[in-house]
Amino acid sequence: MTKKFHDLNHYSDADIQAALGRNDPDELALMPITVALLAEDPADAQDIILRLAGHENIRVRSHALAGLGHLARRFRTLEEQKVKPLIESALMEQDEYIRMHARSAADEIHQFLHWTFANHEYGI
Repeated sequence: MTKKFHDLNHYSDADIQAALGRNDPDELALMPITVALLAEDPADAQDIILRLAGHENIRVRSHALAGLGHLARRFRTLEEQKVKPLIESALMEQDEYIRMHARSAADEIHQFLHWTFANHEYGI
């Protein structure tokens, strides 16, 4: 039986690579939250989540945005030059599900990293 990413309470780089290779949106949608909450290295976690933020599936992309907010809360650090443009772009997306997660991430990042985002009203 193939071990799926969502079966994990912890993960390895091999688990991540295997899940990325399978490219199953249902599985990948769980990855950014799991990585954000369990990662030991914030830079590695950010890289994985940013990769998922470019996925074609809306749920995967949206959950990656949420994962960035969780990383800000846990580690109090993100690479602003990579993350901020992504969040600002997502705030302007046509899809409401993406915008909702972008607003949540922007609020969380603002709370813990004190960044401000264009076209965002905090707490709404």
